[in-house]
Amino acid sequence: MAKNVKKKADEEKQLRKKIADFEKKIKEKIAELSKIRDDRVCFPLLIRSMSIGTSVIDDTFDELRKSFTACNGKIDVIIDSGGGDIDAAYNLANLFRKFGTKELNFIVPRWAKSAATLLVCSGDMIFMTPVAELGPLDPQITEFNPLEKRLEQFSPLHIEATLELIREEFSKGNEKLANGLMERLQFPMTLGSFKKSLDIGKQYLLRLLSSRMLKGLEAEKIEGVAKQLTTGYADHGFSINIDEATRIGLKANELQGDELDLVWEIHKISKEIGKIEKQIKEGQLSELFDGLPPELLKQLPKSLLKPHTPKEKIGAEQ
Repeated sequence: MAKNVKKKADEEKQLRKKIADFEKKIKEKIAELSKIRDDRVCFPLLIRSMSIGTSVIDDTFDELRKSFTACNGKIDVIIDSGGGDIDAAYNLANLFRKFGTKELNFIVPRWAKSAATLLVCSGDMIFMTPVAELGPLDPQITEFNPLEKRLEQFSPLHIEATLELIREEFSKGNEKLANGLMERLQFPMTLGSFKKSLDIGKQYLLRLLSSRMLKGLEAEKIEGVAKQLTTGYADHGFSINIDEATRIGLKANELQGDELDLVWEIHKISKEIGKIEKQIKEGQLSELFDGLPPELLKQLPKSLLKPHTPKEKIGAEQ
C-alpha cells in the first residue's frame, strides 16, 4: 500500500514538473511575441477548463499588481476561455482597462466564448487566428425539473421560441396542443426573470463597446452589435469567427506571419498543460475512490467511476 502511494506521488511530481517546463516555454514565447508587437506587455489569461469567476478575478488582480504595473498603459491579453459568469467577466474587463488605459488588445488563439466574448469586447481591438471563435452572450440557465427529476440547461432564447410556438398553436386553433405545451413550462412565475437575464449581457456590452472599441459610432450601430451578440444567434455554441466578428461590426484583425506562429504555439503548449492537469485530477480522483467502501461506490454514477476506478471494483459493484 505504501509503495503504491509513493508511486502515485512520484508520478504526480513528474507531471507537475512537465507543467512547470511547459509554463516556462509559454513565458519564452510570450516574450518573443511582446518583442515583435512593439514591446507591449502581454498578459496570459489561459483559463483552459476553468470558468471565469471570482477566483479568476482575484488571481488576475494579484498578478497584475505584482508584475504588470509598468505596462505604460498598453497591454495585450492572450485569452483562452469557454466563458463563465457574465458579472465576473464585466468586472474583469474593467480591471484590465485600469491597466490598459492607452491601449488594450485581446488576442484569441482558439476560444473566447460566451462571457469571454464580453471580455474581449472591452478593449480596442481583437486579434484572432483563422480558427479562433467568439460566441453569443445568451446566458445558460440550469434548473431542476421536478417532473422528470433532473437538471435542465437552457437559454432564455429557448423560452421565447417556446412561447412563440404556443401562440402559433393557439392561433391555429390547436388549443389542446397549446395547453399541453403550457403545462410543460416548469417555471411560469420566473420566466420573466429568465428572459430579463438577456438584458444584463446587452447592457454590459453597450457600456463597454460605446466607451472603447466602438466609441464615437452612432448609438444605433452599437445597439445593433450588442443585440446581435445577445439575441441574434440561434444557438449558444454558434461559431463567431474573424469574418463574422467583423461583419457584425466588431474591430477584429486576423493574425499573420510570426505573430500567428507564436500565438498558435502558445495555444498548443497551453493545451498540453490542460491535458496534464486533467491527468493529475483523474489520478487524485482514483486515489479517492480507492478508499471508498463498496456500498458507497454503488451509489455513485457509473460515468463518474469508470475513468478513475479499477475494473475489479466496477465489476464488483455491478
